[in-house]
Amino acid sequence: MGKNTFSWPLKILFLFSVMMVALFVVAVVIVLFFGVDTTSINSVITMSILQNLVAFVLPVIMLAIMNKRSELTPLSHTLWMSKGPTFKSIALVVLVWIVAMPAMNYVVELNQSLEFPSNLKWMEEYLRDMEDLAADTTNELLNTQSVGMMIFMVFVVGVLTGLGEEVFFRAGLLGSMLHGKVNKHVSVWVVAFVFSAIHFQFFGFVPRLLLGAWLGYLLVWSGEVWTPIIAHALNNGSIVLVTYLANQNIISDNYLETTGANDHWMALGSAVVTVLLLVVFMRKSPKTNKELMI
Repeated sequence: MGKNTFSWPLKILFLFSVMMVALFVVAVVIVLFFGVDTTSINSVITMSILQNLVAFVLPVIMLAIMNKRSELTPLSHTLWMSKGPTFKSIALVVLVWIVAMPAMNYVVELNQSLEFPSNLKWMEEYLRDMEDLAADTTNELLNTQSVGMMIFMVFVVGVLTGLGEEVFFRAGLLGSMLHGKVNKHVSVWVVAFVFSAIHFQFFGFVPRLLLGAWLGYLLVWSGEVWTPIIAHALNNGSIVLVTYLANQNIISDNYLETTGANDHWMALGSAVVTVLLLVVFMRKSPKTNKELMI
């Protein structure tokens, strides 16, 4: 492997610079095709697809090409795609997703119930209005009525978003820090903080921070980005599926979001079992490709 030419802070600066330019280009394209009203379902779907592929995946591919030329590093090394997910890693993702749901819902409820001091109520109202607007857009995407549309939205909201965000935040940002020999725990939590903050949703910051940390540790543990992509896609795609089933009156509304949200003991039990499950799996971690960690 060649000598490092770019430090990890420069690589991260490069990623964010390309992402910002790409977001601007995507915004211009959307306005040209759909006009200034970007709230229509077609414009939102198109923006989501372009954002994930152009603003998130493309910068990391460009970084991988840059690394290949300057450091003689294989593209798959930067992208964390040298190997695929194992059955064990997929099983861990599914089990943790199921077991941790009540605890995560409890954290979501706590975060959403936060109240600002009286002299900052104006800020709270502003932040809640912003989140309500974002929620309306999200609900429009999730509110599918046909099987075909539901499958398509699972692909867009689940698979594409999981791919785009994990390639950028985990393979790109976290990977650059790990390759730069930054402490893995510091790296995971710093990137998780950025991941949550960049969504600009204060009343969902803590659960998204925990989700980001979980996805980061999956990358460190598995040595590849496919496992975090699967976990992210499962988290997002399941919401689309459950919303569709609720629309068909097969299950109750907000089925996933309400389980354990107001039950202290269920949430505590969920958290304890989740931690135990993680300890068991992480102690028997797969043989990570050590080249990815240097």
